[in-house]
Amino acid sequence: MNASVISTQFADPIHDAQQAFRGLLAATSRPGTIVTIPLPIASPAPLSPTLAAIGLTLLDDATPVWLDPILIQEPIRQYLLFNTGARVVTQPDSAAFAFFAKARNLPDFRVFPRGTPSYPDRSATLVVQVPLLAGGRPVSLRGPGIESVVSVEPAGLPDGFWDRWNENAANYPIGIDMILADACSIMSLPRTVKASF
Repeated sequence: MNASVISTQFADPIHDAQQAFRGLLAATSRPGTIVTIPLPIASPAPLSPTLAAIGLTLLDDATPVWLDPILIQEPIRQYLLFNTGARVVTQPDSAAFAFFAKARNLPDFRVFPRGTPSYPDRSATLVVQVPLLAGGRPVSLRGPGIESVVSVEPAGLPDGFWDRWNENAANYPIGIDMILADACSIMSLPRTVKASF
């Protein structure tokens, strides 16, 4: 792999990273809202620029990360290690973050840390690439951060996803959180949010 790609971050590393972090905070505080974030100049395929931006923003040497079978490649591991210090783990139950190149690869959420009633923060966040954050089956979301209801329609989610999501939400305060990403934008699904059709 080209060393210049390994070291590539944002065009303006400090400013863009701050903007990306603010975008992630905005998405988390307003579940179901589509937020555009700055993207790095390059990222090692098949790690999309949006997933790379999330990794550059949220990962550090204290955040073990698990990669799905598409992403578990040496150039991607080197990219994340060089730019964030994050170590890639092989067992999902050791991950603070898990990255997926395709939503169809999502396993049972329970293979990831879901925290405990005493320590709900010891759970994983799943970062999932989808084709588009619009154009899929419309779903209504309710929960904290949503004034009444918000309609979302991310495309490319596997069959039964929203049923699985509601099972996850029903176990609050434990459970996983999720960030959906398309080519340039993100949408947050915290475990506090429930879906209806």
